[in-house]
Amino acid sequence: MKNILILKFPYSSLYGGGERNTIIIVEELLKKGFNFFLVTSCKVLLREFRKRHWHHQKLWAGIEPVSKGALLIFPFLAPFIFIELFIVLFYYRFWKKTTILYCLSLTEKLLMALPARILGYRVYWSEHVTFERWLSLNPWRFLYRWFSSLVQIIAISRVIRDQLVQMGIKESQIKVIYNGIDLNLFKMKEVYWDHPERFIVGVVARLEKEKGIEFLLKAVKIVQEFIPNVRAIIVGEGPERKKLEWLGNQLGLKEKIQWVGYQENIEKWYHYFDVLVLPSAKRESFGNVLIEAMASGVPVIASKIGGTSEIIDYKINGLLAKPGDTQDLADKIIYLYNNRSENKQMIKKAREKVEKMFSLERMIRDFYLLFRR
Repeated sequence: MKNILILKFPYSSLYGGGERNTIIIVEELLKKGFNFFLVTSCKVLLREFRKRHWHHQKLWAGIEPVSKGALLIFPFLAPFIFIELFIVLFYYRFWKKTTILYCLSLTEKLLMALPARILGYRVYWSEHVTFERWLSLNPWRFLYRWFSSLVQIIAISRVIRDQLVQMGIKESQIKVIYNGIDLNLFKMKEVYWDHPERFIVGVVARLEKEKGIEFLLKAVKIVQEFIPNVRAIIVGEGPERKKLEWLGNQLGLKEKIQWVGYQENIEKWYHYFDVLVLPSAKRESFGNVLIEAMASGVPVIASKIGGTSEIIDYKINGLLAKPGDTQDLADKIIYLYNNRSENKQMIKKAREKVEKMFSLERMIRDFYLLFRR
């Protein structure tokens, strides 16, 4: 039996792909005899662990050093955080017999890799976000490089692996484990295009600037001139919702767009969509919603950014659009509308790729083989 300590002290707590993936990994590996202990300031993970009666401990360990303000105070807080987290590591190592440390945020990666190894831990860092300014220009990135030699890094896409290599980290220390989904949960639609009176463009995303929802709204404005029955369903919550609703109203799309907020059982929503669009403008490390839609028999369009091109093979199992290009996104939506017979072949190929590369069984097998050593 392996006992694993998870640490996470994020800059902000939002329910996204990384949090959902952590829950799935813990849930599945518990069935295989692993034990997990969570120590975190992440409200989302605390809530989800509490709901499932899994071991969890709330602990504040400063603000993750990924913003200007956090970077300024990090040197002053670091000694106190170091002592605090060292006590945590010591306690869980010798009283809870944990032998694996699984790090999800930058704070513990910078401070705890070396003491964890001294205490006899095997250390894993999870990287599920592409590296933007928060790390590439971070003055503490030299610590990241130094201590990376003591750990195994798990990247959720090849694009993240390549960024790590460019930073000077050995490729042998990086393992790509793609996210996986339960194919029994995401089943193919029985009928494609079963409501000809309307054409539904679906979005499943956190409503944040980087997700590019504004470009999707502007694209729908263009699309309605060619497809009068177009509608959009936006599934998700976030800080940009009010601004986006205002933009939709300004574009005259109030009757065209349905805002449904965060949805617990996301799998049912894919069956309402005629196309799933992921219009990311800034970054997209992987794109869980793409593989969920592809498994559900929904054609997909995504911005060609980050890890999306590792999922979508252009015009074989989906379409890729230029990031932030409203007209190109509109053209891709219209293309799918006008090529229904081709869509059926893309849907078939999409499901086949998900079954081959992005299944839950494959992901859990990879984590099991990594952690059981």
